[in-house]
Amino acid sequence: MFSVWTLALFALAYTCLLFAIAWYGDRRSARSQQALNNPWLYSLTLAVYCTSWTFFGAVGQAANNGWEFLPIYLGPMLIFIFATPMLFKILAIGKQQGITSIADFIASRYGKSQPLAILITLVAIAGTIPYITLQLRAVTMAFDTLSNDLHSAWLVDSALAVALLMALFAVLFGTRHIDASEHQNGLMLAIGFESLVKLFAFVLVGVFVVWQVFGGIDSMLAKVTTEKVLQQRFSTDFFDQGFFTQTLLAMAAIICLPRQFHTTVVENRRSHDLRRARWIFPGYLLLFTLFVTPIAMAGLLYLPDQILQADQYILTVPMHFDAQALALLSFLGGVSAATGMVIVSSVALSIMICNELVIPIYLNRARRSGELPRQLTPLVRRIRRISIFVILVLAYLLNDLFARFGALASIGLLSFAAVAQFAPALLGGLYWKQGHKRGAALGILAGFGVWFFCLLLPVLLPDAMADTLQQQGLLGLGLLRPYALFGLSGLDPLSHGVFWSLSANILCYVYFSKTARQEPIDRSQAILFVDVPTHYESLLGRYHATHIRVQDLQEIAARCLGRSSSEMAFAQYAAVQRQELDPKLPATVDLFRFTEKMLARVMGASSARILLGSMLSRHQEDTDDTVAMIDEAAELIQFNHQLLQTTIETISHGICVVDKDLNIVAWNRTYITLFEYPEGLIQLGRPIADVYRFNARRGFYPGADAEDQVQRRVNLLRQGGPHRFERELPNGVIVEVRGNPMPGGVFVTTFLDITESKMDERALREINESLEMMVADRTRELSQLNSALHKANEGKTRFLAAAGHDLMQPLNAAHLFTSSLQQRLQLKNRQLQCQEELEILQHVDNSLHVAEHLINTLLDISRLDTGTIKPELRAFNLHALITSLASEFSVIATEKGLQLRWVDCHGWVRSDDKLLRRVLQNLLLNAVRYTPRGRVLLGCRRQQEYIEIQIWDTGVGIPEDQLEHIFKEFHRIKHRGGEVDAKGLGLGLAIAQRISQLLHHPLQVRSEVGKGTLFAIQVPVITPPITPPIAAPVTAVPEAAPRPQRSEVDGLNVLCVDNEPMILSGIESLLKQWHCQVTTASSLDSALQAAHAMTGAPDALLVDYQLDEESGFEVIDALDDCWEDVVPAILMTANHSPQVRRQAQERGFYFLQKPVTPEGLQDVLKQLRD
Repeated sequence: MFSVWTLALFALAYTCLLFAIAWYGDRRSARSQQALNNPWLYSLTLAVYCTSWTFFGAVGQAANNGWEFLPIYLGPMLIFIFATPMLFKILAIGKQQGITSIADFIASRYGKSQPLAILITLVAIAGTIPYITLQLRAVTMAFDTLSNDLHSAWLVDSALAVALLMALFAVLFGTRHIDASEHQNGLMLAIGFESLVKLFAFVLVGVFVVWQVFGGIDSMLAKVTTEKVLQQRFSTDFFDQGFFTQTLLAMAAIICLPRQFHTTVVENRRSHDLRRARWIFPGYLLLFTLFVTPIAMAGLLYLPDQILQADQYILTVPMHFDAQALALLSFLGGVSAATGMVIVSSVALSIMICNELVIPIYLNRARRSGELPRQLTPLVRRIRRISIFVILVLAYLLNDLFARFGALASIGLLSFAAVAQFAPALLGGLYWKQGHKRGAALGILAGFGVWFFCLLLPVLLPDAMADTLQQQGLLGLGLLRPYALFGLSGLDPLSHGVFWSLSANILCYVYFSKTARQEPIDRSQAILFVDVPTHYESLLGRYHATHIRVQDLQEIAARCLGRSSSEMAFAQYAAVQRQELDPKLPATVDLFRFTEKMLARVMGASSARILLGSMLSRHQEDTDDTVAMIDEAAELIQFNHQLLQTTIETISHGICVVDKDLNIVAWNRTYITLFEYPEGLIQLGRPIADVYRFNARRGFYPGADAEDQVQRRVNLLRQGGPHRFERELPNGVIVEVRGNPMPGGVFVTTFLDITESKMDERALREINESLEMMVADRTRELSQLNSALHKANEGKTRFLAAAGHDLMQPLNAAHLFTSSLQQRLQLKNRQLQCQEELEILQHVDNSLHVAEHLINTLLDISRLDTGTIKPELRAFNLHALITSLASEFSVIATEKGLQLRWVDCHGWVRSDDKLLRRVLQNLLLNAVRYTPRGRVLLGCRRQQEYIEIQIWDTGVGIPEDQLEHIFKEFHRIKHRGGEVDAKGLGLGLAIAQRISQLLHHPLQVRSEVGKGTLFAIQVPVITPPITPPIAAPVTAVPEAAPRPQRSEVDGLNVLCVDNEPMILSGIESLLKQWHCQVTTASSLDSALQAAHAMTGAPDALLVDYQLDEESGFEVIDALDDCWEDVVPAILMTANHSPQVRRQAQERGFYFLQKPVTPEGLQDVLKQLRD
């Protein structure tokens, strides 16, 4: 146990540290600004959600009710992970509308209704003050638990001391800035620090319990199976009505609690911080969740007599095991959890009280007296500070009233149920345009009334009166019992109250919204909230807000914000709009709206509307209804511009719209970018003739008289007829211009950049002209020699063979050199002194493999396009082909973490088995490559006349507009998010389509983005023959050959003939590495000379097929005459023609396809020796 002075000094020192951190955050130094503009700090401020309830009460709830503590953590996790679009929408609206609180948000949505804002503020106060009382009670409990002389040595109530200290902190650092755009830097930095402290303390106690008290996770789990009390508490049957009710309340509370709305929306600096916070904040809650159960288990086992004080387990368990330092840290964590909530909640409520209650009364009184308000900044700050003290003192005074709650969780759930009444109006306001302020107000009022009757009233009444009310009902009516309203029974009190309160809320909201008459301001605000534009272009209006001058708006802003702040804001506005603000000129609607939003950030939207409405009434002699009509008309004009601007921005064409007076009324960014207009040239109301003159000065129009060119274009618009023409700009861009008249004299002109298509058209025209000339030159020869086409194709075939040979020879040589060098280094690497060189050499070898694959792919495309490849159709069974492909790609899919499923097929088809295999290989490789996670399915579907081989995947999918382009050469789709990092030339599908067309097998594709893709090829089915032909050959997946040993090919005498010196040198180096005797030659003559110089016949001839003057067959035939014995011959070639392979096999030669691999060469030489 600790003395009260020790705890007090410890808490005071911690409070001083908070003051220092807050002061540091308000210094606005570069380092503090870097910390403030950090998504981690934003995520930590969201953790103000974790109050003393989650720190103390969750452990107590777990000890008493098992898993019922989970919903409080689960609800926010579900919202942040799965409802992120809704949160982004709320953030966007908050920034666009200058929102200061949840009351301001909902009231702004429903026509900026002041009565609705007042109602929400009162409900928030009623629902939040019990929650603040809970925090003060938790601090008192912590003091009482750890101190043994509190009542004798401490003259001041600890709860009162904490309330006053936190009020002082909130006043100093929570009211420094009254503009919503100026964030409370010091306060948020201190709240983030408190979040770290309470997390560190809770996790440290949890680690101590798991590994010190229980001796590890296994021992703890063993306790669960042996201890009956743990089995009863933590059974698996916990998904009851209360669990789902609490989860629903937690999901609503993470948005509707005033403090959560304040930290999530008002104090948000950058919207994109939410992208990280959606994972960081749930992770933060998960850490809390993991250690709640172990701490509760330790309390149940070692402190069973304290089950009625289970909320104190996180303090008493460390004390029981004599871990006093840990208990003191736990005390500090609990104080952090309570004070963080108290500070932020008091600040949020003070803003609502000031902006929605006090300031409107003050402004209404000033409007009735006909006087503009004095300086509002000091008044607003003073009201907020007084409100903070009043809120905390009131929460302290209510401490005894809520003392009957046996657990902290009960008070927390009561507050959650109260603020959950905001959820229908908030969510309906985001997604339902028909929602009306009457429905929202009556819904909240009805829900709050039911909440008060069913949940709060039984707590406030004495026990005897509460029992009578529950048994007999209100006024003796049995249907009006708090826990069995209208005869509904079987629900726990919380679920019962939440069900009836939200039902009444939603019913009133929907009914009265549908029956209410929508005013213009209601419709405009509904569209602004439901259809949130992603951005707003600066619109310079020509519609003036009655007779209000610029000077009037500047004066009212100076009185509310201060002279320096208002002057800076108007100067920034003028710089952005590129116009000079003359104080004597009438104010535009855009400037009027700018001023209203600027004031709304200080006093809320409703109060700002009242203030500016009083200005309108001063400057005209009509009634207040006329003022409202003008204001609403101005808002609708502004909104229409915003809506039109947002709509045309989504169109890819450049668009410019002019009115009947030929003044610009709308445009999009593409139009400005296409013509490279400077910022500020295109403005609302600018005559289109000014734009034409600007283009003329830049040399856009040919001709001497520029003004004449301008007038011609102006006359074209004035005539109002449709037109279409193309124009090339000085920068080389070709634009297609289309003009169409609209009703009311409006004329819409679209501009499309067709440069690329025109360049393609010109190139095609030039190619056609060249081809026509070539055809004309050769018409006579072609008519005389009908066989020229066949010879040309043969020439193409020879060219491709030669090209393949010449391209692959250097790569083949490089492979041989790297293999030889690798084997030499492996011999030297017995003490691992060459490991790094071997790794580098492996990278070089991999790069060579990639280059070979790319060259082979390009050559395949060329062969397919030139018709070199001829299909060899025959009947075969699909079983061997499907089995082989499944075996090959199962390995590839497993390496990528995918599951390859396949269904065997024994159907007989007629096709070219090798080409069909190539198609399926490309499709399977494409499926594996673009599937970051999930599975791939290979199977066949039997139809009447064909078998459809299908490949399904669960990958990223293909957009619908890309389906017709994916079979083009070098076309690759760029996928967002970075999940797919596919490499290649984009030729796999192009080859697959060409082969399918060559085989006359239709290839089909269906896809859905985010779900996967299906490729299917239809192969003609045939009747199985009586004597089945040989099944489709199986190409096994190549396996890495063992490193050649000296005994396998040692001593072989090999004569090698190749016209490429690099290939010859590489083979010689590799064979000598294997201790073979090598004789080399580059032609037939040099080979004959080498053969005559040899003392005996070699063991093998290694001859390239494609030499300079002769073929490999001729060289082998000539060398056969040099010796009496037949010498085995190995033919090497880079030619992929099946005729060459067939001829070599018919003549009994071994065959090696270039590029020659060391493993392949070794296998052939081993066969010779065997």
